Amino acid sequence: MVRTGGQTATHLIYHFTSVANLPSMLAEGRICCDTTVQARGLLQVEAGDRDIKSRRRQVSVPVSPYGCPADYVPFYFAPRSPMMLKIKSGQVPTYSGGQRPLVHLVSSAERVAATEHTWVYSDGNCANDLTDYYTDLSDIDQVVDWDVMRARIWKNTAEDGDRMRRRMAEFLVHQELQWEALLGIGTFDETRADQVREILRTAGRSEPVRVRRDWYY
Repeated sequence: MVRTGGQTATHLIYHFTSVANLPSMLAEGRICCDTTVQARGLLQVEAGDRDIKSRRRQVSVPVSPYGCPADYVPFYFAPRSPMMLKIKSGQVPTYSGGQRPLVHLVSSAERVAATEHTWVYSDGNCANDLTDYYTDLSDIDQVVDWDVMRARIWKNTAEDGDRMRRRMAEFLVHQELQWEALLGIGTFDETRADQVREILRTAGRSEPVRVRRDWYY
């Protein structure tokens, strides 16, 4: 979520994928958007909901550089996302592998903004018509609902029927993100962490890998 060191706030962002996809990402030296991934057949394992991904190809991003959400590499502002819960609960018809093989690739909004990559961010689920998009990082603390991001339970309530949409706010990097922009990788358990470390070692990389069981259900 938000970490503060000195006078600078760091807004961590999280992209999850199957560990089976890491070798191709490392070979590319970057994380590619879904449009590129689908066109080039880069995914070994598709953990996402294909119906939702189809919807993301039909929604327009109304700010520069425009396009649709599928044209961007998506990062959440918190782990334990609603999509991860769907996966854990077996509600993704085309994927049955559960949480354990999924790893979180971590960066920060500030780190990405310091690169040459173009990015935008949203105040909620990009497949929802209520969601707005922003391009000024100085507005992020007012746009993103950090109380909902910090909450262990983020489901909608009778008093607030919009919590789940806001929990799914995203930081979107246009087309691709270079691997060097990552801060580290979080895994479900030590077995998966060792597997990730070996994949990184084979690729000549050494990003920190940590078991973060609290990022999963």
